[in-house]
Amino acid sequence: MTDADAVPAALSAMFGLTGKVALVTGGAVGMGKACGLVLAAAGATVVLADDADRIASLADLPSTVSLATIDITSPASVEQVVSDVAKAHGGIDILINGAVVNHNKPLLDIDAEEWDRVQAVNLKGAFLMIKAVIPHMRNRGGGRIINITTMGSVHPVLNGNGAYSASRAGLNQLTRNVALDFASDQITANAVLPGAIRTETINPDFRPTGPGADMTRHVGGFGVPEDVTGLVLLLASPAGRYISGQAIAVDGGFLIG
Repeated sequence: MTDADAVPAALSAMFGLTGKVALVTGGAVGMGKACGLVLAAAGATVVLADDADRIASLADLPSTVSLATIDITSPASVEQVVSDVAKAHGGIDILINGAVVNHNKPLLDIDAEEWDRVQAVNLKGAFLMIKAVIPHMRNRGGGRIINITTMGSVHPVLNGNGAYSASRAGLNQLTRNVALDFASDQITANAVLPGAIRTETINPDFRPTGPGADMTRHVGGFGVPEDVTGLVLLLASPAGRYISGQAIAVDGGFLIG
């Protein structure tokens, strides 16, 4: 083996995911889709799960990427999709909880039904997915759970972000408890906290106010979904085996201010 061959081999040993099966919610758009494609590029078999309309819009995916329609708020839907994926591919090794309702509205204008919807997608949905996949991860001898939250879960960044930020803060804490409760099963759980990332799920007419809208506090201004994928790959790969229970910001440096 030449020195040139040794570098790719070493990187593959650290970051390769050949033989692993990943399930990604919110997988048809934005950060979910970007993360799923990176895991596929690293060798994983990937299932992108999302609602029917978004799934129908996807095309030209790698052969190792398949699709599933899911209602993230429905226990029956979650159980069915997880069971189908595990049966089709022999198990599940990696879960990325990327499903999200990007909600911004003054607190006094939010009714109870709207509040419940945000919590159902952003927090309950992740709980349902985690609960459903853990038995399959145990059967595989371990697994990786990666929850996509937000920098706004640890620091107020935008006005009118109360319902959304509360749901993501709850998911941060759920992440820590999952890491504690299932460490003996060799299952890691971590939260990734993106900063000001532009995705197609955000209304282009949205004009935020608050410290997070100050782009001088973010290296390079707005981020893109691909800015998150390197950290997600690390946490999903052999190189990330000793990282668990963490909430790691990918925010262009915003939180140092």
